Amino acid sequence: MSTAEYLARFGLRYAAGARAVVGVLMAIAAPLAAPPAGVLVCSLVAVVLAGWSLVYLRLMLAAPRTWVWVTDVALMCALCLAQPVLVDPSLLLRSLGWVSPIASLAVVALQWHVRLLPATLATAAVCVAFVVGASASPGISLGQALLAGGIWTAVEAALSRLLWGTVRRGGRIADEHMAERFAAEREAELGRARRAGQRAHWATVHDTAASTLLMVGVGGVRGDEEWLPAQVRRDVEALRGEPGAGASAGDVVRDAVAAARIAVDLRLDGDVDLPGAAAGAIRGAVAESLQNVQRHALVTSAVVDLRVVEGTVRVTVRDAGRGFDPAAVPDDRFGLVRSVHERMANAGGRAVVESAPGCGTAVRLEWPHV
Repeated sequence: MSTAEYLARFGLRYAAGARAVVGVLMAIAAPLAAPPAGVLVCSLVAVVLAGWSLVYLRLMLAAPRTWVWVTDVALMCALCLAQPVLVDPSLLLRSLGWVSPIASLAVVALQWHVRLLPATLATAAVCVAFVVGASASPGISLGQALLAGGIWTAVEAALSRLLWGTVRRGGRIADEHMAERFAAEREAELGRARRAGQRAHWATVHDTAASTLLMVGVGGVRGDEEWLPAQVRRDVEALRGEPGAGASAGDVVRDAVAAARIAVDLRLDGDVDLPGAAAGAIRGAVAESLQNVQRHALVTSAVVDLRVVEGTVRVTVRDAGRGFDPAAVPDDRFGLVRSVHERMANAGGRAVVESAPGCGTAVRLEWPHV
């Protein structure tokens, strides 16, 4: 529900409730205000007013109809015209009559749920009826009747219309700001999704075709190696996004180790099935870690240790190479940032790199499973 819709519903309920409450209170006070026509006649009028006020409230809250508020305005006009017999003239002169509060609140409440033109006509009708009725009371002139309530009722209605218009305008502005904010958030989310997709694609290129082509470019591949066709096939499948199915953790690690160009001491302790996202993340992160050993560690072997303990799949790739300072690695280095850390994070896991110059490197990959 928008703010404007909420305010419209609130305005109707508040106006109807206030009108009904004041109507009942004035009905109680009416017989006690020394009415010229006597207590009995005024009591009958008070009963009708109280009963209608409760019916009015129920009808407005259940299914507001035009005829309901039109009937209420007609009743207010009748009460105003009947002031000579229902209200003590001395009270009228001091603006203490019981008809004035209910008539004023009725037209004030109209401004909160009725369009401007019909509300203006209803206000004018009540004001004229009040002035006519008050001026017909003994000892009250037309000017006194205007001051006693005719003018102030119109002013109160105008101020109520102005206030309600300001409130509704604020609601519309709030809705516009919220819509703009939601649109900006959606655009930002789409942008993040696009960038995440781009980074994932770049990481896949880095881990597959780019690495193979680099080996060819630096002369590390002659072109007749037995493993090369299978490697090229895996690269193409990865770029197409085909290896998305789940697999066991052991199979995932074996696949990554099989593609390595260094000697790997593989140690397996436990196994568990992985969903496609986790399988792809661990496979790519292990493969990239082994490639980093080949490229940077200045050693020809590594240890890959898979353990499934305490609801966590933990894969550690360790080498005894020259090591490095992880804090000094730039954020734009794809291998460590994109292919390892972000890949694991996007799958719901994490990567921890422990290394120091001259002390080797350990890359620990963790993914929680239930």
